[in-house]
Amino acid sequence: MSTLIVQKFGGTSVGTPERIKAVARRVAAERRGGADVVVVVSAMGHTTDELTKLAAAVTTDARTAHPRELDMLLTAGERITMALTAMAIRDCGIEAISLTGSQAAIITDGTHTGARIEEVRADRVRTELGRGAVVIVAGFQGVSRAREVTTLGRGGSDTTAVALGAALGADRCDIFTDVDGVYTADPRRVPDARVLRAVDFDDMVELAASGAQVMHPRAVEIGARFNVPIRVLSSFSDDTGGGTLITRRKGHMEELALTGLASAGGQAKVTIRGLPPSMAALTAIMTVLANAGVSVDTLAVADRADGRRQLQITIHESDIDRCVELCHEQVELLGGAAVDVQRGLSKVTLVGSGMTGLPGVYARSLEALLAAGVDVHAVGTSSVSISFLVDAAVEDQTLQSLHAAFDLAKETE
Repeated sequence: MSTLIVQKFGGTSVGTPERIKAVARRVAAERRGGADVVVVVSAMGHTTDELTKLAAAVTTDARTAHPRELDMLLTAGERITMALTAMAIRDCGIEAISLTGSQAAIITDGTHTGARIEEVRADRVRTELGRGAVVIVAGFQGVSRAREVTTLGRGGSDTTAVALGAALGADRCDIFTDVDGVYTADPRRVPDARVLRAVDFDDMVELAASGAQVMHPRAVEIGARFNVPIRVLSSFSDDTGGGTLITRRKGHMEELALTGLASAGGQAKVTIRGLPPSMAALTAIMTVLANAGVSVDTLAVADRADGRRQLQITIHESDIDRCVELCHEQVELLGGAAVDVQRGLSKVTLVGSGMTGLPGVYARSLEALLAAGVDVHAVGTSSVSISFLVDAAVEDQTLQSLHAAFDLAKETE
C-alpha cells in the first residue's frame, strides 16, 4: 500500500511563479518516490490582503454587510494558486489536477468568513489519487450543505490540510512554511531559541493558542483527534528530514518536561470591585460579556475584608471598550463600586507537561522574573501551561528570562 502524504504550502511558499515552480519540483520528487500526494495551497503572497482592500474600496464593511460575497471574493486567491501549481507539476512530468474546496467535498457549517468543517467526503480526491494524479486542493475554503461557498477564517489552509489528512487516512501531513519548524520561543526575540525535533499535540495546541504563529490550534486539534502526525518545516530548505514532528509523544512519567514559550500582545486587564459576594453577580457579568461576543481569557475572584467581592478578567484589547461599557452597566445594576482598566499588556506562556502539582515551577519562574525586574499583573494556568500577564514593554525580557531559567536552549531527549 502506498504512503499517502498531504503537503500544505503557505502564501510565502507560493508567493511568486518561481516559488510555485520550486514547490512543483518538490511535489514531483515526492510522487516519483512512490508516495501518493495531496497538496493544499494558500493564496499567493499578499493576495488575500489585496482582495480585502478591493472589497473595502467598494463597501464600508464587507465582513458584516456582505459576508457571502466576501467569501466568494476571497476564495479566488486560492483558486489562482491551485491552478498554477497544477500546471507547474504537470510540466514536471507528473499528472496533476486542481480542485476547489467544494469539488474536494469539504463540507462546512453555514457561517461565512469563519466556517468550521463538519465533514470531508473527499470521494473525488480518492478517485484522482487512484489514477495516479497529484491532487491540489484550494485551502481556506469549503462548501455548506446549502451549497454556499464558505471560508474557514484564520489558519484555514492548515485546517484544510490536516482535515484532508484525517479523512484520507494520511500517513503524515507536512506543513511547509517560511520557518525551519517550531522553536522553543520566537527566535526574533530569544536569540538562543532552538528548533524542537518533536512536540506533543497537547503542547502544540497550547503554544498555538498562546501566540505561536507557526500553526493554528484548530489544525492541531484535528491532528490530535484523528492521530494525524504533522510535520512543520521550511519550504526554503532542501533538508526534507528536518523540521518539527507534532504527534502523540510517549509520556515523561511525572518529571517536568518543558516544551517552549509563546507570547501574545494586545492584552488588557479589567478589575470589577465591590461586587456582592454571590455566584449570581459573577454569573450575570460573565453572561452579559458572552452574549456580546467578548472572549474572556482568564478570570480570578477574591473576597475582600468588607465582605464584598472583586472580579478580575483579562481580555484582548480589541474588546476593551465594549467590555468596560458592559461592566459599568453591571456594576450599577449589582451595586458594585468601580471598574478599573489596565491596557498595554502581553501574555507570556510557558508550556510543558509535569507542571501540575510539581513544587518549584512557580517559584523558579517568579524568581527569574524578579531578577529581570519584570512585574507580573496576573497568572493563569492550565494542565500544560502557566501564563504571566506583564507590561508589553517587557515582553521580550520576560521571554528571555524564562527561556534561560528553564534552560530551554539545551537539547533534551
